[in-house]
Amino acid sequence: MAKSDYLAKDDEGKAAQFERFRNTIPTYAATLGLAPAAVTAQAADATYFRHILNHARSMQDAGSQWIGYKTNLLSGADLTITKPVTPGEVTPPPATVAPGILARFRELVRQVKASSPYTDAIGTALGIVGPDSADVDPATLIPEISLRLSGGKVDVLWTKNGQEALEIQVDRGTGTWTFLALDTRPDYTDTEPFPATAAKWKYRATYTHDAQRIGQWSNIAEIVVGG
Repeated sequence: MAKSDYLAKDDEGKAAQFERFRNTIPTYAATLGLAPAAVTAQAADATYFRHILNHARSMQDAGSQWIGYKTNLLSGADLTITKPVTPGEVTPPPATVAPGILARFRELVRQVKASSPYTDAIGTALGIVGPDSADVDPATLIPEISLRLSGGKVDVLWTKNGQEALEIQVDRGTGTWTFLALDTRPDYTDTEPFPATAAKWKYRATYTHDAQRIGQWSNIAEIVVGG
């Protein structure tokens, strides 16, 4: 059976894949005839990408907090809210690498698979063998979402199911759906302050690829807030 692309679709998957390769390749490098410099360079790429991914997530979370703080600063809905702290990079950060991690990784994998001692067992150990391809029609993809109240906010709970991202829309009792977020990492926290009187907020979502909607809209999840 034909294989799908071995490379993970989302950033977390790619980071984990780079790390798995980094941690496993020393066992096979000599057998496959890889230059030590190539192994060292891939290890640096894997370490730095994980660092940047984690920092980007921290900044994204902080950005949501700052938006909530800004909104509350205008409305005064929550008098207990405090000014957020913008996270700094972990110190000391790992060595910076040049752009082009994906291209370098694919080229290294090409060299590995072109080596005569290479086997599917080695590829599986390194995490570079794609799964058996399946005929999945993108038009049939339907995410499932649920809601949870947490600390005066609404959490939109969802799963990736191998997809790139999720577009979330909200109806705050107006009867109109508006864009809320393009989320790449479950789960999403809606930082909109609750209204003074009780209201029913509705949420729906659809998977996206390259910022384009794919599949169908999810179930509509509802929750009463405020009051």
